[in-house]
Amino acid sequence: MPRHQPHLQPAITRLSWTHPYIDKVLTPNAGYSLVATGPIRKGETVVVWGGIVVTTAQLRTLPEIAQHRAIQIEDDLHLTSGMVDELADCANHSCDPNTGLSGQITLIALRDIAVGEEICFDYATSDGLPEFYMPCACGSPHCRGAVTGNDWQRPDLQARYAGYFSPYLQRRIDALKAKAAADTVGS
Repeated sequence: MPRHQPHLQPAITRLSWTHPYIDKVLTPNAGYSLVATGPIRKGETVVVWGGIVVTTAQLRTLPEIAQHRAIQIEDDLHLTSGMVDELADCANHSCDPNTGLSGQITLIALRDIAVGEEICFDYATSDGLPEFYMPCACGSPHCRGAVTGNDWQRPDLQARYAGYFSPYLQRRIDALKAKAAADTVGS
């Protein structure tokens, strides 16, 4: 005789994880943004994204909102939460970020983050599609005016974000440096 199975409620209701001291707010310039509702210490995990992995070609077929809720994780792969309303997807870009990547899908605090401060990271550390372009008006003294899929190639950003690039971009950076070193030896 089959045993009766109790109805199990799903234990997971979100695709992503966010620090308990984070919430989203609607801002006039950037849509929804993440803000710290309590102090977050340097080195603490702030966001871990989840979702489904799609190729670049597949990403381009998704609705625009799903495309915007994606992070590039490899040369031809992107993680997207799709149409799910995820708190983690509200992490905006800044040219003077307070979080950085640790691996492909995790943001950690680069410094202590105060209550009320927006949680942001530099998209140059994750986006490597050459056609990616986004105007930037972050207001930082470091503001580049635009964010592109080629920003990871900038030596100033490579130095500034050393250790905080997505692994696939770090491999590209290492290959460029190895080629430059080989070219110097061969000259």
